[in-house]
Amino acid sequence: MGLSVPAVEGAEEPLAIKKIEEEDDDDDVEEEDNTVVDVKEEKKGSSAAVVIGTTASIAVGAVGAVALAPVVLGAIGFTSAGIAAGSYAASMMSAAAIANGGGVAAGSLVAILQSAGMAGLSTATTAALASAGGTAGGLVALLI
Repeated sequence: MGLSVPAVEGAEEPLAIKKIEEEDDDDDVEEEDNTVVDVKEEKKGSSAAVVIGTTASIAVGAVGAVALAPVVLGAIGFTSAGIAAGSYAASMMSAAAIANGGGVAAGSLVAILQSAGMAGLSTATTAALASAGGTAGGLVALLI
């Protein structure tokens, strides 16, 4: 069963077919009525609002990731005074030391996070966090 759209003279906007199901009170059989409707009426929100919303989500994600990184590092135990005793960071350091025969290897995850907790984030790390946060914000905007 194919559907066709009749040509409409003077139509400036794209047209589409919308199926409308109507109930017939006499014999309880549903009939389909193919009605030509204006696609512009079916849109929800303008494209400018979508672009602004997506841009705002990306910006919030990027700024939020960079701003919250030091807070999260401190919360898990990577502080400016070193690794906090009894913290998650301390258990990570213990596991890394056991795995490496008594010391934490340079360049390991624990060493990098300890450095970031003590000295702050490098420019490259800040850029990477902003990129990841912006990507996450963009994905959230797509889902909303």
